[in-house]
Amino acid sequence: MEHKRSREDNFLLLFLAVLCLYHIIARFGLAVDLQWHTDVGRDKLFTPPHIMILGGIIPTSIMLSSYILWYSFISKKDDKVGFYIGPIIAPTSLWMMVCGLMTLVIGGLYDDFWHTSYGVDTMIITPPHIWTFAGGMLVEVATIALALQMKERLKENTPKWLNLIILGTLWALVYHFHLAFANFLDPRASTLEIINLEIILHFIFAGATLIIFLPLADRWLGKNGSISLAGLLFASQLLFLVLVPFLVSSFMTTEHFFRPGSPHTTWAANCLPWLLFPVLILTRKFSVLENPNRLIAMVIFVDVVWLPTFMDYIPQEVGIFNTLISVIFSVVILRIFYSFSLGFGSAVERLSLERLFTLKKSKKKVSKSPVLALFIAILLVPIASGHAIHFTEEGEGFDAPKRYLIDVNETYVWVEFMIWPPKALIDTEVVILPASNETANIEDAWIEVVYPTEKDEVRMRTDLASSNNISIWDGQVVFPFSGNQTIQIWLEVDGQSSFTEIPVDVEGPPLLPVWLAWAIAISWPVAMVLIWKNISHKII
Repeated sequence: MEHKRSREDNFLLLFLAVLCLYHIIARFGLAVDLQWHTDVGRDKLFTPPHIMILGGIIPTSIMLSSYILWYSFISKKDDKVGFYIGPIIAPTSLWMMVCGLMTLVIGGLYDDFWHTSYGVDTMIITPPHIWTFAGGMLVEVATIALALQMKERLKENTPKWLNLIILGTLWALVYHFHLAFANFLDPRASTLEIINLEIILHFIFAGATLIIFLPLADRWLGKNGSISLAGLLFASQLLFLVLVPFLVSSFMTTEHFFRPGSPHTTWAANCLPWLLFPVLILTRKFSVLENPNRLIAMVIFVDVVWLPTFMDYIPQEVGIFNTLISVIFSVVILRIFYSFSLGFGSAVERLSLERLFTLKKSKKKVSKSPVLALFIAILLVPIASGHAIHFTEEGEGFDAPKRYLIDVNETYVWVEFMIWPPKALIDTEVVILPASNETANIEDAWIEVVYPTEKDEVRMRTDLASSNNISIWDGQVVFPFSGNQTIQIWLEVDGQSSFTEIPVDVEGPPLLPVWLAWAIAISWPVAMVLIWKNISHKII
């Protein structure tokens, strides 16, 4: 029996189009934001790329909440599907979106608190970013579930462009994962040392992403779905190469300046696998996606690690032996992962089914004490913003919460603190870079924290690192206690070492320990996976 489209169906189709557009614009915003931080520096909260990322949340939330309220209290349908939370009922895919959007918003608030406690980030994966990534990805998965639900409901009356919604959302998911895992293309996080062996991590994480989504593209879009997805990824890479630098320069105002060494590699383009599209076309006759061993070999072969598109060529940095060990180790891990990944597509399809079911209530009485304790803790947290950068004071700017222009024996350099004022007992990232008109060749740089004792003074030296002969020096300084301290900025120029002192008033340790921040960051995304997996099994 042919299903005639109702107003509800048309609304949900429109909602899917809005969702897909939101995902694509947000991912482009993420691409520009990453390049903005790399080429320009840190900035205020509502920058153009941040607006691209966050702007779609408003129309999405309005349409989502409007539909759920209509569905719960106004709709006269007798065959409602999904499950109730209190008096409110919604299809399962929409509850997933609610969960994802809430995680995204809470992650944003967590991110602001994190910046206040630990300064600005120079790495992609941080505790609050895990929440924002997880929230955005859950909304993307929910979008696919809703699209599959509409395909099943409308059957022959399904509009042909609905597959484009699924394709666009799959692109957003794959790109979202790859951009998160670009963290493992950074020399500081590219390897994991195990028994004196350096394991390249990107093989595992990027490979796992392709192992999940390439077969699903064929499953949901037809036999050429994976090639369509790979082609879209390749086209977006070419577009990123042109569009991202253009948007960065277009968004800059008179207050913005390029950092030394800019423009840098366009991360958004180069974190995706350039070789995936041509390799899929060349191997389409060999059923690569249906054979786990061939699939694993392919995802490792097309990994961006093999291409010298970044400052540090990772295989060269770790050496041939470690690279070979990394490949073997990755094959083993991905083979294990493959068996676990097979249930992902089925779980999404179950979540798209139009069934009415109930969530079992826990027999245990829920204590209100933890909720009350959390509320009190929130009230005690100081109201501050890690994004609040004051431009009126000399030496401060977009790049970092605090910048000093200093003269070290007639060599002028900027000293940037990624958190200001520094806090005791945590890593404070400090960056040293030459002033715009400085021509001296800095051979080495380090920082010494100096504080007096009863008998003498104590010096704590931190060596700074510079990659690929680029005169930008970076390192983590730890202040052992709070209070007034002195740091000495040492430079070695033409074989001579000199320093300049900077007084620092160090604050006490952050309210939230790093280990607890990571525990909070990881626990909720893991819980989300388990919760929605459990819900998918409740749907008959």
